[in-house]
Amino acid sequence: MDTNLTLSAQILTLAPNLQHSEAINGLLVVKNVSAKTYLKITTAQWRILQLFGEPRSVPAVLAQALDERLCLPLNEFFELILKAVRAHILLEPGIAPELVQAFNWRISLRPKTVAKPLAAIFLAGLALMLVYRPSLPLSFEDVGAGLLVLSVALTFSAYLAGCMVRGAGGEVYRPRWQWLRLPPYFELDTSDAVMLSTLDQQAVAMARPAVIAAAAGLTAWLRPEWSCFSLIALAVVLRPILGGRFAALVRLGRKGRLSDSEHAYIFPPNNRPQTRWRMLGRSLRHPDTWALIAYGILWTLAVVSMGAHVTHAPLWPLATWEDNSVHFAIGISASLFALGAGFALWELFHFARERARDRRHTYRLWKTRWFTAKKLVLLEGNRLKAVTESPLFRTLQPPERQQLARLMHTSRHGPWSALPTHGPVPTQVSLIVSGTVGLYRKLPSGRSSRVQVLSEGDVIGLHDLADPKQPNYVVRSLTPVTLLTLDRTAVEAIAIPRIPRTKLTDTILKLPFLRRISLCQNWHIQAIERFAHLSSITDYPAGGVIFPENEFSENFFIIFEQGAVVSRNNRRLATIHAGDFFGEIGLLQNSASTAQVSAKQDMRCLNISRVEFLRFVTHNHTVALELERVSSKRLGRPIFPLKKGNFRST
Repeated sequence: MDTNLTLSAQILTLAPNLQHSEAINGLLVVKNVSAKTYLKITTAQWRILQLFGEPRSVPAVLAQALDERLCLPLNEFFELILKAVRAHILLEPGIAPELVQAFNWRISLRPKTVAKPLAAIFLAGLALMLVYRPSLPLSFEDVGAGLLVLSVALTFSAYLAGCMVRGAGGEVYRPRWQWLRLPPYFELDTSDAVMLSTLDQQAVAMARPAVIAAAAGLTAWLRPEWSCFSLIALAVVLRPILGGRFAALVRLGRKGRLSDSEHAYIFPPNNRPQTRWRMLGRSLRHPDTWALIAYGILWTLAVVSMGAHVTHAPLWPLATWEDNSVHFAIGISASLFALGAGFALWELFHFARERARDRRHTYRLWKTRWFTAKKLVLLEGNRLKAVTESPLFRTLQPPERQQLARLMHTSRHGPWSALPTHGPVPTQVSLIVSGTVGLYRKLPSGRSSRVQVLSEGDVIGLHDLADPKQPNYVVRSLTPVTLLTLDRTAVEAIAIPRIPRTKLTDTILKLPFLRRISLCQNWHIQAIERFAHLSSITDYPAGGVIFPENEFSENFFIIFEQGAVVSRNNRRLATIHAGDFFGEIGLLQNSASTAQVSAKQDMRCLNISRVEFLRFVTHNHTVALELERVSSKRLGRPIFPLKKGNFRST
């Protein structure tokens, strides 16, 4: 499954043959009957999936969810979509998964009828094992008889579980004999029990441990040497971890169960140490976790005790337990602490590795700019590659790109030096191959202010065409720079007539600015280029209101130059500067603004209309996640799911 394709362009619709269980503690199970696949979700998540009643793309559904204030936290939303596709709850139109036929199981038994008898049989079997002493097999005949008893118990428990599932309205799948198992036994798939009520599920889950416990107890009473294998099977069935179904019955609270979109993540941004730590904290706060830990301790002690009982090994007397209870408690606590420490070290390793990877890239870039750029040999092939990768020049046809590469020559400049040939009256145009340069402009006060930083792939010497309202730029190198340079007249003859003026503005002015601000650090370069194309530059006079309070905004804003003042009820809250943004909360929440933003000096902003902003956000999940993170931080609470309040009617 291609995650990016699924979340951006693929058309999906609900599978035609779906069933869902009743909601239990806020969770329900949706089943694709044809494929026999299940998805456990919340009622809010089911409302999102129902938006795919007609074939639609994920961005279209996300846009509707935002408009109707139904949107889930975005990590949960995207995880839900991917899990629903994997479970065949959402399908591409015209594509059907492999059909799985249910078995025509004709015998049914109501789970509520046998739930209490099963519990009584289970307890009686445990009591018999405690009263009588199970024993190891004494001969091959005892081994065969013990395996036969276990085979009958496993077969009967499977048969009983199938009858209860059918009696509660579920389906039975794939009945077959497991001839290659030891012992061989009859088995069937009763996973459809997840569609039943809680009591029915508990009764079905009790079938196997109750029958095996009865078999172990009866053989311990009648023929102890036959009971060993049933005892081992009972310990395996009652295991607290590694898929033990009986442990799922150990519950202290009604809430806290996780939907399928809250664990075993497949959406890449969810599979991070921070997410796993948050889930660990949630688990430790829930009493079920400590109940399962206590159950695991009791299970371990019971297995050790029963093992000693069967093998006739000397078991510690009660006095020993009383005298060493503190040591046992310390040992158990130390084991839990060691488990937690191991988890913490493993996550710390992943976190450090991710950080080291980022630092390694930064170090290599710094080393290249300051120490190895002088060794770059830019032959015609290298120059053509640099021109082709440039966001501006790659819009040209191959002959024009080849002509530029052939005519360009290499020039190098040291750090903190002026580049007058690229200044207010540029005579040359250069493509940056290595290093960074700063663009400066004189303010009315006479002080020079750096308005932009350009780096590899950017073009200097054309800013007067890209920004005719403010053409007087001064260019200075910030690091050692290596440039591919050509006379301005040659560039105007070869390239400028073939590049639209809007493309000049997007690639020379907006793109380098967006690429360096914190908002866009994790965006894909194509998303940044798209945003640059959709946005426009707007001038605001000093003191002008950009964003009024308690009104619906039709735009998203990023400060391009200078700064602005944020106020509420005529009280100043903060000052924001170039690279900061505002307006996203109202657009994402479909609500009125909570503050006013006014220009501090003559300033400029990049702004994008509400329709284009929402379309852009819904088509770029990394952008949506970053905006959600920042907006939630500003609000002091998660922005999704949306709260009740003032919102635009649709």
